[in-house]
This record gives sequence, C-alpha cells and structure tokens, in this order.
Amino acid sequence: MQDNNEAIVHTGKRFEEVIYEDKHVVARNFTRCTFYKSNLKGCVFEDCSFIDCIFESCDLSLIKLKHTSINGVKIIDSKAIGIVWYDAGTPFSVGFTNSRISYCSFFGKTMKKAHFINCMANEVDFSECDLTQSDFRGTDLSGATFANTDLTKASFAGARNYLIDTKTNKIKKAKFSLPEALSLLYGLDIIIEE
Repeated sequence: MQDNNEAIVHTGKRFEEVIYEDKHVVARNFTRCTFYKSNLKGCVFEDCSFIDCIFESCDLSLIKLKHTSINGVKIIDSKAIGIVWYDAGTPFSVGFTNSRISYCSFFGKTMKKAHFINCMANEVDFSECDLTQSDFRGTDLSGATFANTDLTKASFAGARNYLIDTKTNKIKKAKFSLPEALSLLYGLDIIIEE
C-alpha cells in the first residue's frame, strides 16, 4: 500500500516473470509498460490504469477490473480467460493476438477497430458492443454471442465457427470468407437444399 492514498506510477517499465496470482492491486498507474511471462491470474485491479501497455506470454485469466481503465493495451500470446471486461472503465481499448480469451464478456463496450487476431474466443459475449472496423482474422468464435452488435466494416476473413444473426446485428460492409460465410444463412429462416 502507498502512503496518503497517492497512486504509484510506473512508466516505461518491463516486468518479467512477475507472480501476482490472486493479489489485490490498488491505485497503480502503468503507462507504456511491458509484462512478460507474468502470472496475474485472479488478480483484482482497483482504481488502476493501463495505458499503451503490452502483456506478452502472460496469464491474465479471471482478473477483475474495478474502476480500472484499459487504453491501448495489447495482449499477445497470452491467456485471458473468464474476464468481465465490461467492468473496466473508459476509455477502453484492448487488442488480442494469438491469445486465448474464452469465456470473457465485453457486453456493451465500444471497441472500434479492436483486434482479435488468431485467437481462441469460445463462448465470448460481444452483445451490445460497437465493434465497427474490428478485425477477427483467424479467430475461433465457437459459441460467441453477437446480439445487437455493430459489426459494420468488421473483418471475419479466416475466422471460423461464428454464428451471427443478420437480423439482430449490423453487418454492413463486413468482410467474410467462404466457406464459413455460409453460416450467415442460418438466421434467414430459409431452406437450403444440397
């Protein structure tokens, strides 16, 4: 804990092999920091901020974000399973590459131009999100929920196992690739014969 309730500021630092599993971290501000091969599983971040930070080869599963802002964060080659991202403050922007983000909820978040590249995103809740121009290239979206989601100009090229109802989601000018794009027909109440 810090004295006089002042935030502790970390700028441009590299944290390697930090083990902070199930810790409660309060009033820490991280700007342009890199976390590498660190275990933050189950950590509670309260009144914190992460600005332009990178998490590489980390385990962030089940972290909790109380009054914590996430802005310009990149998560690479990491596990970030079971996180309730909608609890994070604003502004909010995070991108994922080669990571496992299954069982997360982004409910209601504005995430324009977000990146979900080559990820495992099973059972992720994207309901009510603004994912305009987001990139889901190469991501497995098995069981992911899209409901009242704005996917305008989003790219699903190479993505797989998604089920997106074209009547309840905005998909204008979104990009899809075959054969996965055929899944868009299932919500149209039509009969497809072979």
